[in-house]
Amino acid sequence: MARLIILLVALTASPIGGARAQEVETVRVATFNAYLLSPIFKCANPNFADCLVQIQGQTEKQAEHLADTILKDTDRFDIIAINEAWDEDAKQILIDKLKPVYPNYVRKIDAALLKVRPQAIVDAITSLDPAAAVAIYGEPVEKIDGEDSGLMLFAKSDFKFMPLPDDSFKWGKHDGETLDAATDEVGFTLYDHCGGVDCLSGKGAAIVRLLHLPSQSNYTVVFTHMQADYFEKSPAELHADARDAQFDQIEKLIETTLSPLTPAQRKRERVLVMGDMNVPLFHPPTGEWARRFATPGTYWTSQHYDSWAATNSADPGISNYIDGERYDYILAAPKPYLSGGIEGPICVQHVTIPVDFVDLESDHNLLTADLNLGNNFCSPSIAYPVNLTTRKGPDGKPQAEELIDFRNGQDVTQIRYPGSMQWFHVVRQDAGSYSIGPDNPDVNIDIYQPSNMTTPISSYYGSTRTVQDGEHIFTVHTYALPKEFFIRVTGKDRRWQGNYALLVRRHTCATKEEACPLQPGEPPQFASLTEAGSLLGSQDEAWFRFDVVGQADSGADQTVTLTADGLPDPSRYKATLEEFDNPHGGEPPIAVSGTSRIVSDAMGDGTHGYLVIHQAAAGSQAVRVRASMQTTVRNLELKALICEDETNPEFGSDDIFTQLSIDSRTIRFPPGGEVEFDCDDSADQKDWARFGSTNLTFVDHAGMKVFEQDDTSPNDPSHANEFPDLPPGASSLDGVRNPLIWNFEGGRYRLNYELTMRRNEPVAAAP
Repeated sequence: MARLIILLVALTASPIGGARAQEVETVRVATFNAYLLSPIFKCANPNFADCLVQIQGQTEKQAEHLADTILKDTDRFDIIAINEAWDEDAKQILIDKLKPVYPNYVRKIDAALLKVRPQAIVDAITSLDPAAAVAIYGEPVEKIDGEDSGLMLFAKSDFKFMPLPDDSFKWGKHDGETLDAATDEVGFTLYDHCGGVDCLSGKGAAIVRLLHLPSQSNYTVVFTHMQADYFEKSPAELHADARDAQFDQIEKLIETTLSPLTPAQRKRERVLVMGDMNVPLFHPPTGEWARRFATPGTYWTSQHYDSWAATNSADPGISNYIDGERYDYILAAPKPYLSGGIEGPICVQHVTIPVDFVDLESDHNLLTADLNLGNNFCSPSIAYPVNLTTRKGPDGKPQAEELIDFRNGQDVTQIRYPGSMQWFHVVRQDAGSYSIGPDNPDVNIDIYQPSNMTTPISSYYGSTRTVQDGEHIFTVHTYALPKEFFIRVTGKDRRWQGNYALLVRRHTCATKEEACPLQPGEPPQFASLTEAGSLLGSQDEAWFRFDVVGQADSGADQTVTLTADGLPDPSRYKATLEEFDNPHGGEPPIAVSGTSRIVSDAMGDGTHGYLVIHQAAAGSQAVRVRASMQTTVRNLELKALICEDETNPEFGSDDIFTQLSIDSRTIRFPPGGEVEFDCDDSADQKDWARFGSTNLTFVDHAGMKVFEQDDTSPNDPSHANEFPDLPPGASSLDGVRNPLIWNFEGGRYRLNYELTMRRNEPVAAAP
């Protein structure tokens, strides 16, 4: 069958290859709480003089780090909304570094707070340290005008600022209103309600309208930073009343600004509301998130929706691992894309938390959304349901598969627009192994589990193989997958559009060639030993491949447990190890008899083989058998040690060293000397590379002590913290990231790390 592939050389206002302008609309947006604090938010303490010396250059380095991370892949974001950018030098660094790629920017939005809330500012300063505030601002308390909004926006050159339809909220035209931006078409509403130290800053919501030149579509972008929740200092949902009032102001800002548009124009308007909204998610059903985003009939459910909840319903989407909460949002309007053509709403194709931004200095994670014109199966919420059917393959053996291409005369597998995604959803009774791949080399395949829609599941083998099915030749990877998963299909090049077919084939485990791979931390792999004379004939063996990866840094082998289970009559079944190979020597372990066949032994890195379940003869009905693999090995990635406050209120600094107990060893980090931290209420982050090795492997336990060099007596408040075990049933992607905290006398330290069962990467070369 001839396949038409349309290539777009560039995304321009007049795309070539026959695509109309409105058919080129791939837009990627992001929001980030950057933690670029000004001195008042870092040094409002009795030791402010020492603190001011300590933080010199610190925030600027954070801004450099953020800008460099953004610029690593300039194709990843088209619009970036940043909040909590209060430091003036940090702002300028972002402008200088990002402006060549993002020439449309909003640098600063400020207000004369003394005119708006004079008493609230005095109260906020008094709650901090008035002497510090006077020293930092160089003004008496009654003349301190607080901080600006902390909001910034960047957009690429294929956007153009447009006039606001109604300029009632246009900022900068009245006394006390300051705007520094590449345009004067910026609206802003300063929040009337605030609580605590939030009153010291000009928090609010800004609005701009952008024309996307390639598609000629209009984007109304609202970016904000709302009243803080102060999770650690109070019960959850503190100041919810202030956020309620702030949401009302955002609603008024949007509706007033867009009021001149006709209903038809509003239907096609792409409206995004982005930022750190400080609405905690993980609370009872009657909590703030539910009231705001899950109560029918409200403005924020009838006119907008939480794109994360609509797209990744089973993924918690934690955007702040310190509090274990999701505070950051991208709200879209008017409603989720469900079906129809390009006249309908934009499709939010995917919402993620990129892993490389997790390691920045902020306690928040960047949130990003991929938008495009509506298309078949363009988001996980409307994924194509894969219906595997069992049939005889070319070799006469049963195969459970679906070849997805044309359905009812419609070509359903198609990257219809540049940057389009298509999603496929597999739900089975149990876990299994699969061969999955396209017939087009210009297409990428990524597999996700519902609880983690950011990090794709790695294929089992790193190499590919080809499978022919009729006229199609597929390039497939092998995957060991849970009972439910998503397949995302994209073009390898963002500009590409064209057709493809997709093969999803479940392995039978019937032979060594069709062996189902076992991986630690994954559910058992199932196979069926079929009965004689059935439609599919007899399958008397089930083959499961295992590969042992990793070894403790101490040199100890991991203990690997292989289990063959589901055998109703032990006398008719047996389990054996075939082609067992331990490169470190040793005889194959012996299976323990019983209704389950269990093999448990120390195995070194590179050990591999097959666990095979045999039945003596096919019975009268099919028997579902299963096999699984568990291991004691753990991978610990140390990311950063962060001083949130020095160990004692003092001038000077802390000289810190640590002791890591891992298995039977105790290791000093750094090996000699100490690492200096200056952090009088001003967080000082040191990447773990300053201490030593960042990746460690253990099989027994791991714990850490933190010491301040001149205070290491037996009564020292430094104490051991144990790294937690992985929760029961944790998959290979479900790492533990909750930081370790040390609360010292007058001080606080935090360790960021990630603990996983195994690394999410291919484990062996193809057999």
